[in-house]
Amino acid sequence: MNASELASAMLEWEDIQGKADELAERIKKSVFGIGKTQTVGRVRATYSEGRKSYDYKSAWESYSGGSTPSDEYARVSWDYKKACDDAELQEISFSKGDPSVSLKLLKE
Repeated sequence: MNASELASAMLEWEDIQGKADELAERIKKSVFGIGKTQTVGRVRATYSEGRKSYDYKSAWESYSGGSTPSDEYARVSWDYKKACDDAELQEISFSKGDPSVSLKLLKE
């Protein structure tokens, strides 16, 4: 491949990759709207709701009036999750990451 052919191939790749990226975004938006993973042929668009992050420390402090758990829950720091589990607390606040969709080609 000479320099001119290489340049032409690179420009063609740029154009094709741009179209593929646009198509991928359209697929991701559609799967996001459906709200569940879709597989067609060897293409999988995986929907993820986002990870939860629980605030055990606040739940424990609200339950206990601000006291720290007993030494039974001590590590390098307090194990608020275990303290809340043992106290059978049901209302634990949490934050949730943003939902996402990833697109990949499956192996044959």
